[in-house]
Amino acid sequence: MSNVPAGPGADQAISMLNEIGDGIAIVDVHGEIHWMSQRVAQLDAATLRALADLARTLIPDMAAESRRTWRRRFTCGATAWEVVATSLGSDRMAVVLVDATVRQRLATRMDQVDAAGGELLDLDAHIVNPLNVAERLQLIERKIGTAMESIFGFAHYEVRLRHRKTNQLELVIGHGLDPLRIGESINAEPVGHGISGLVAATGRSYICNDPSRDPNYLPGLPLARSSLTVPLLLHERVIGVINVESDRETAFSDADQVGLETYGRYVAMALNILDMLIVERSTTSERIGGIVRDEIAIPIQLVREAATGVAAGRLDSHERLEAALETLESRIRSATGGPQTVLGIDKIERHAEPDPLIVGKRILVADDEAGVRDAIKSILGEAGASVDVRADGGSALDAVARAIADQHPYDLVISDVRMPDRNGYEVFRGTRDMCPGTPVLLMTGFGYDPNHSIVRSSQEGLQCCLFKPFQAAQLLEEVRKALVKRA
Repeated sequence: MSNVPAGPGADQAISMLNEIGDGIAIVDVHGEIHWMSQRVAQLDAATLRALADLARTLIPDMAAESRRTWRRRFTCGATAWEVVATSLGSDRMAVVLVDATVRQRLATRMDQVDAAGGELLDLDAHIVNPLNVAERLQLIERKIGTAMESIFGFAHYEVRLRHRKTNQLELVIGHGLDPLRIGESINAEPVGHGISGLVAATGRSYICNDPSRDPNYLPGLPLARSSLTVPLLLHERVIGVINVESDRETAFSDADQVGLETYGRYVAMALNILDMLIVERSTTSERIGGIVRDEIAIPIQLVREAATGVAAGRLDSHERLEAALETLESRIRSATGGPQTVLGIDKIERHAEPDPLIVGKRILVADDEAGVRDAIKSILGEAGASVDVRADGGSALDAVARAIADQHPYDLVISDVRMPDRNGYEVFRGTRDMCPGTPVLLMTGFGYDPNHSIVRSSQEGLQCCLFKPFQAAQLLEEVRKALVKRA
C-alpha cells in the first residue's frame, strides 16, 4: 500500500477522515489499496480481498461511463457491505465502505413481516365460511403464533383488543404469560393500568428494560427482565396492543419495535375483519331462513290436513285447524326471536320417567335474558335436574362458592358469554378455580363472542359451546355429554 502524498493540511484531513465511522479507501484497477482509513485497516483479509476484487471489475465500468457515483454490495462471512465509489481517473477509485448488516437484516425481517402479514389476511372464504367465530380466531391465533416464533423469536406474548364502550383491553390471544385474576382488568388509560394501558392510551410503543424499576410495569411473565409493547393501529386508531416479555435483560431492540409495529398493523386488520363478522353476517340471514323453514314445516302440514278436513266436513277439523295455527304462530315467534331463544321445545320427547343421566343433578344457569333462563330451567327440570338460575355472572360465581361451602357443588354450570358484569370466560375460569371437576357449557348468540371467551376457555379445557338459537334436543344432548364426562 502506498501513502497519499503529504501536503499542507494533509495530516488534519487524514485525521478527519479517520474520525468518520465508515471505512474510506483509494483502490486501483489492479486491486491495490493506495490509502485506507483506520476503519478499513481493521478489516480482515477476506474483506479486503473482496474489496480488491470489486475494484478490478468496477473501475473499467466507471471508465466507460461518466457517472458521478456507483453503488455496489457484497457479503463477506456474516457481514453485508455497501460500497459507494467515485472515479479518480481511469485507473483509480475512492470508496466509502458501509457495514450494512443490521440494515440488511432489518430489510430481510421486514420482507418476512410483509409475507406473514399477507398470510394472516389470506382468509379464504372456502376455509373461513364454515367456521364459527371461535374457530376463526383460533385460525388467526395459529398464524400469529407461527410469525411471532419464526420471525421474531418471541415465546411470551399477548394480544389485547380495546372495547369501544368500556375502554377495557380484553385478552384475545395469550401465550406464556400469566392471565389476570378474576375481576382484574386493564383499561386503555395512561396511569394505573400498566404499560399496555399506557400504550393503548397514547398510541406510542414502549420498551421496558428493567421491570423492577419501571412504575408502569404490571407483572405478566414470572421473573420478567424486559418487555416490548406496541399499539395495534387501524387507520391510525388504536384498537389494542401486543405485549411481549422476556426473561433476558434488554432483550428488545429498536429493530424489534419497528418490525412488531408493522406486523401489528396486519394483526389489527385481521382482528378487525374477524370482529366485523363479514362472512358470519352474510350467512346469518341464510341460517335464520333455514331455521324458519324447519320450524314451520310440521305446523304447515297440520294446517293443510286440517283445511282438507274442513272441506270434507269433518266435525273436529275446526279445532285441529285452530291448534295448528297456534303452533305455527308459536314456532314462527321462536324462530325469528334471534339468539335469545331456545328452539324445538315442543318437539322434544316428554318421557314418563326422568332422564337417568340428568335426574337429581344440580345445574346452574347464568344468562341475563329471562326467556333463555326460564326455557333452559323448564327443559332440564322436566328431565329431572334441580336447576338454579342467575341473571349475571357475579351472582353465578357467588352461587358456585356457596354450593361448595355447603358441600353440595353443582354438577354442571351453563353460562352465556355476554353478561353485564362478567363475561363467559370469567364464569368458566372462576368455576374451574373453585371446583375443578365441575364442567361448564358456554352459550353465545349466532356465534358472536365479543370477549373471545370461547377461545380462551377452550384453551383451558372448555368442553362445549352452544350457539344460539339452539334446539332443546341439542341442549339435552350436550348436558348429557358433560355429565357423563364428569362421572
